[in-house]
Amino acid sequence: MRAILSLSIICLSLILFSCQKSSKHLEIIDENELLVKDLSEVEGNARTYNFDFQILNGFQKTFYYAPVEIPKALKSIPEEMKDVIHLPDVSAFPFTPGTEMANIVTFWNTKNKLMFQIQISYFENGAEYHADNQDFFIISAATLTDNPFVDDPDSKDDQIDQWRIDFNVDGADSPEEVVLYRDLKLIADLPLFLQNLPPDWPHQYAYYSYDGTKIIHRSTGAKMYYAWYDGVLFQIGYTFDDETIDMEPIVRQIILGT
Repeated sequence: MRAILSLSIICLSLILFSCQKSSKHLEIIDENELLVKDLSEVEGNARTYNFDFQILNGFQKTFYYAPVEIPKALKSIPEEMKDVIHLPDVSAFPFTPGTEMANIVTFWNTKNKLMFQIQISYFENGAEYHADNQDFFIISAATLTDNPFVDDPDSKDDQIDQWRIDFNVDGADSPEEVVLYRDLKLIADLPLFLQNLPPDWPHQYAYYSYDGTKIIHRSTGAKMYYAWYDGVLFQIGYTFDDETIDMEPIVRQIILGT
């Protein structure tokens, strides 16, 4: 009788342990959730994305994390994302960064897949995490598995075709014709868009700032590059006192690694 009772207790313990493990597993929808466990979650007011293309608009369940040192932030994103981001040589900047930090935002797509966005920020001043009235260089990168700029020569229904029309990508710069974006060609079949607004138009670059308690969506004047490569969507913006500096080679190196 004692043997049967002991056996029953053991079986019950195994069942409870198995259920506990299953319960813990059910709490994790995507294994990548564990990547941000060492970051401090904070409040945030809105995600950043390119308002013209609207590619990352509409996702729900957004989580914001306080800025940390760049190496720590890179350890908190998926490996396949980290492999595509190549940090710039800051000695190539026309300013000495006082702040070199990064913040992470995560959000869920419609397939219960956790998406990551990292903002790697180089600000001239070191006092606060914001871009106001100073030189800066910001890399915003987000996971996006499918290429949003698919261009099938045999199809006229690709979204890229409409964008080229809407933004007059292939137009001629003139007082009568405004070209909103230029395609500088990242590689043969992928675009590298450069925002090409006239000097008297407002150049608004969306980015995250941090006030010590929450992540804040802001916009500021900047030159901007926009591209997708190998599962990552890049939006790179910068402002320098010397507006003649060409950062295209640096932007290409960040995305392509060469």
